[in-house]
Amino acid sequence: MITMNWKVIGVIFIVLTVIFAGVLIAVMYTDGATIAHDNKEIKNLSTTEVDSMAMNHWNQIAIENQSLIMKQYASNATLYWIGGPLNGVYHGYSSINTTWGKFFGMWSAVWFYASTNTTNNPVITVHGNYVNVTSNFLQFVLLNNTGVPFYINTTYSLEYENMSPHSTTPHFEIISETFKIIGKGGLKEIE
Repeated sequence: MITMNWKVIGVIFIVLTVIFAGVLIAVMYTDGATIAHDNKEIKNLSTTEVDSMAMNHWNQIAIENQSLIMKQYASNATLYWIGGPLNGVYHGYSSINTTWGKFFGMWSAVWFYASTNTTNNPVITVHGNYVNVTSNFLQFVLLNNTGVPFYINTTYSLEYENMSPHSTTPHFEIISETFKIIGKGGLKEIE
């Protein structure tokens, strides 16, 4: 008959528990570091991608390419147009598309300028699956249909949502846009 030494069994149990806990902590720490590293990479990728998307959005407004503009919107996006004849809230793809059509119908040419002043450069913030781009100053120079030049100064914000949050390749769409007119008027000439 084998007699069990409970003290030896107790020591073996404690040693195995400590080893198991150490391995578990090491695995969790490594996975956590990988997740933190991956999130940082996604955040950096998101910032770069969305900055480029915002500049493309403004360029597409300037070249009056409505079909390219509309490709960036989620189907349930909202456009807040503050000031001017288009003042209002436009919800949904169709309503936003109609609004841009009205805007382009008012002008024969559109150009945009972003401030080169570092205090006015677009600010990008990432909150989970959402990325906001805010510009304190964008200027649109426009020609009406009779060739008279105008300017519209705006503050502008775009909110993008990552529509593929579980993918390593984010896919962003505009879910909210604010076009706020802070100044406007006629220009004597454009050189």
